[in-house]
Amino acid sequence: MDVIPVKEILLENRLGNPTLNALISNVDTYEVLLLQPHGDIEADENGVRNRDHTLAINQYSLFLEDANKKQADLLITPEYSMPWSVLETVIKEGQGPTNGKLWALGCESIKISELDALKSALDSVATVIYEPLDSFSPKFVSPLAYVFKAPIAANLEESRTVILVQFKTEAMGDVDHFENIGMQKGTHLYLFGGDDASIKLVSLICADAFGFEDTIAKKIHDRALILHIQLNPNPRHESFLACRSNLLRYSRDETEILCINWASDVIMEINGQDKSWKTIAGSAWYLKTKDFDESDHRLCANHRLGLYYTYLQPHRSHALFFNYEPATFLLTATKVAHIGVPGSASKRTGPRLTRTCTWNNEANKWIVLDAVDDGFSTLVDEGIDAQSAIKQIADTNPFNAERIMALSSGEINKNRWYEVKSLDSCVIELPEVVRRITFAQDMHEDAIKFRTSRLQRFSRLWNIIEQNDLPPSINDLKGDFEFQWSPNNPQQNIKSSIEKYATVIYVGEDSTIPQIEKTVTRVNSFIYESSSDINQCISAQQRFHIWYRDNNDQIVLYEPHRNLNYDQTGDESPVDIGREQ
Repeated sequence: MDVIPVKEILLENRLGNPTLNALISNVDTYEVLLLQPHGDIEADENGVRNRDHTLAINQYSLFLEDANKKQADLLITPEYSMPWSVLETVIKEGQGPTNGKLWALGCESIKISELDALKSALDSVATVIYEPLDSFSPKFVSPLAYVFKAPIAANLEESRTVILVQFKTEAMGDVDHFENIGMQKGTHLYLFGGDDASIKLVSLICADAFGFEDTIAKKIHDRALILHIQLNPNPRHESFLACRSNLLRYSRDETEILCINWASDVIMEINGQDKSWKTIAGSAWYLKTKDFDESDHRLCANHRLGLYYTYLQPHRSHALFFNYEPATFLLTATKVAHIGVPGSASKRTGPRLTRTCTWNNEANKWIVLDAVDDGFSTLVDEGIDAQSAIKQIADTNPFNAERIMALSSGEINKNRWYEVKSLDSCVIELPEVVRRITFAQDMHEDAIKFRTSRLQRFSRLWNIIEQNDLPPSINDLKGDFEFQWSPNNPQQNIKSSIEKYATVIYVGEDSTIPQIEKTVTRVNSFIYESSSDINQCISAQQRFHIWYRDNNDQIVLYEPHRNLNYDQTGDESPVDIGREQ
């Protein structure tokens, strides 16, 4: 696997180096248009392609048309997706990308002899470039077609359309071995940019991850946007995790990875036999910028349209997962790096999803969605009051719903636990299992168990409050209460009809008394640290209660009078010196 600068390849073809909008390291944002297609695919010794050719031509033709209308700076489709006939027609009609735009198109498989013929057919309107492989081989290649305008070396005022084709360097380890047997491998990765004042762009094609060594990661990671297009039944495979880890483990924050896979539940016909992939999509945008916009306003807007926040703790990186269903996604993104930009102006806040489209078979076109189904509605039972209430909260702010459920179960481990990078349902580890409750499309058993447990605990806590057998300090909750979370009262999760807040927790069936005591101490400490004065602290602690299920299978209120009275004065923590009367 060799990394080849694009400018060298272009120079050999008497072309200059293009200036691409996405790679200019200034404060301007850029537009990205992605396609995550429905997977109805056929594969055999002749290659990999869309099974419904007519549908694919319609969808991808309109997708490229949309790219031109929206003036997308970067356009991406996954591995084996774009029909060559669509691309050929667009280029011949002069509807390819304009100056500054880059299309990175994972195309249907093709044989080198067929690519040679396409090169000849497009010679009058485009320069087609690819590394020399065996033209007589019956094997296919898995291609990525970069399409862009490059200046003509002899006259830099004029430009020419270029199709630079990169080939997959490693075969996927599928049980049918159709790539191992039928695919011709390439050796090159093409590197755009990388000069002192420009951002790098490099792409991997699916199993390229298998041969992606530390030396390559070290060479390309800094000030780089890495695209990883895939047709992948297991995007959480250890080799793909390791590839991302190699790129994200460095200390600088100017590395971004954009993974684009097909939608979930691909159906693939291999040598005439259908195989159904019951898998996630796994398309995601990984970034490390310290200026990332973590505001609820930004994250909720992204969530509504199908881009879901998680925090990849081992690499201190933000991982934004796209909805698993087939769609096109239009995003506005800040640059990977700002070079020569004053610090006060340099705010790399990350991608903002501005539009999501789905294919309408009846209308035969892409239609804009006002909101995207995150799967939470199928998880909750709206016939249960607790779950209906949390669904209404999630419809307004999904993060507040997850904060309420975290606090209601006592699963908070630091004072600012409610920040999205610390909220336990948002944090993911290296297996990248998504435990978000309000983004409920990940069907990994750990994700299902987490979501189910959190909802069950919240429902039981609701029932406890609703039964009205409450301690005197929260009697005002009887008959009328509302679960609520607010940054003004971050350690409280419920409000009475007289606008008084409280903290109520149900720790479930598996907690021991020592564990409950630790939870009490921890929450009391958080209340103290969040209080404006000692009186507010004491009042809030007196309105904090915790229930558990004992060895007799009875729900019990833990020490209901532990915070009833304090005789101390001053401004020191009652957690440390308070004593009950």
